[in-house]
Amino acid sequence: MAGIGFELKRLFDRRTLTGQTMAYGYSAIITAGPFALLTSMVLLIQLLFVQYGVAKGAGQLYTASVIYPFVFSQLLTCGFAMVITRYLADKLYQGEYENVTASCYGIIFLAQLLGAVGAVAFYWDKPLAFELKLATYVFFMEMSAVWLQGVYLTALKDYKSIFLSYGGGGAISVLLAWANLHFALGEPVLGSMVSMCIGTGVIVCCFMVQIARYFGYPSEGMNFEFLPYFEVHYRLFGVAFFYTLAIYAANFIIWQGPWGVTVADTYLYSPRYDVVTFYAFLSILPTMIMFVVSMELKFYEQYAVYFTYITQKGNFQDIEDARKELLHTLWTEFKNIMEFQLVFSLMFLAAGGYLLSMGGVSYQDVNIYRILVLGAFFNAVLQVVYTLLLYLEDQHGALMIAGAFLLSNGVLGIGGLWLGEASYGFTFFLSALFACAVAVMRLQHFCQRISYYVFCGRPVFFETPHGVFSRLAAFLYRDRQERNA
Repeated sequence: MAGIGFELKRLFDRRTLTGQTMAYGYSAIITAGPFALLTSMVLLIQLLFVQYGVAKGAGQLYTASVIYPFVFSQLLTCGFAMVITRYLADKLYQGEYENVTASCYGIIFLAQLLGAVGAVAFYWDKPLAFELKLATYVFFMEMSAVWLQGVYLTALKDYKSIFLSYGGGGAISVLLAWANLHFALGEPVLGSMVSMCIGTGVIVCCFMVQIARYFGYPSEGMNFEFLPYFEVHYRLFGVAFFYTLAIYAANFIIWQGPWGVTVADTYLYSPRYDVVTFYAFLSILPTMIMFVVSMELKFYEQYAVYFTYITQKGNFQDIEDARKELLHTLWTEFKNIMEFQLVFSLMFLAAGGYLLSMGGVSYQDVNIYRILVLGAFFNAVLQVVYTLLLYLEDQHGALMIAGAFLLSNGVLGIGGLWLGEASYGFTFFLSALFACAVAVMRLQHFCQRISYYVFCGRPVFFETPHGVFSRLAAFLYRDRQERNA
């Protein structure tokens, strides 16, 4: 979360209820903004469908047309976002802003290019109307841009503008969808998708203006200066992609089973399983928010002290004291976050099952929801651990954890599909529990040997990358780099 800590520290330094509320609100906007935005828009438009008597089949098509761009835009951009986060963090540390806005254009372009290829391949032989395909594709591209812009938004201090952008874009989408249904301006599904495209497009444009205003409008910026980072930090790309794919792997597998439903001969999904999964994962949103605040305000301060002593010639006792304080803070905050999340998970277990039953969800699906809440808890622990390992530059360990999570989800998910409906949800729980155990053991292993990894586990000299991406960046910007030299 490059840069968010500066604003959080300023707000918490006020030591007032208003300041702390604003700090938590800022963290919530940055971490859960796109998720909350999409959820709100979809639920409100679905309610409009019910109010205006839209056919059930059209409602399913709309839901699927939103789910696919949301899920696959995350899969498309997660690796790019992780790498560009490292690039942005380096630029902020060095105080070099001249190419930051240009890099935002560049990373979005790469994602759009790859996404266009995937979208054409997916829709090529599908029977949907071309207009609906186009609207869904545009929404997919806009969501991809929002995920990547979110990396840059962490460095902005104008959280009010970010909140207003989310709220304004969402309101525009819902109002346009309402107008389309109320005045019968067009087909319900297509009209709703076009409405969401317009609203999300407003959000993308507002974010781009805010990013450019903060970092500067690029005149001759190097849009692809970050390309060598894909060679140096390729493990970061793998960590993000493996972890995100593992999150959705259980759903993808169940789509292939008897619970899978095909909508308009195009989209395959499982309404029963996907709905309870969605509600179960709502339970870990508090951890996402709490983790950002805790890590930026407490852990990172000790982290900075420790490495400052190392890089600025601190004596042995200073380094050793800082190491002990760092590890003490790490485990203390880790325990606090898990206790905090456990309370919310128990609340979701107690209240969620009751509310879902009142909403007409079957007893079997409520049981799946409960086991998924437990799985989501261990997934939250896993996410916290691998993020801590990335802070500590253990990219190899984080990649190992993400790979174990993906592999266990795949193996257990396929096995559960063979065993039948009784295993649904339980396979994800087992996978999350296994990967969580691997993650905690890796964190303990690293912390016990942190001095070795810091002083002996890294290369003595930096080796300039010479791969394809580095050569491409050199080819694109050779003249400019020679002038700067």
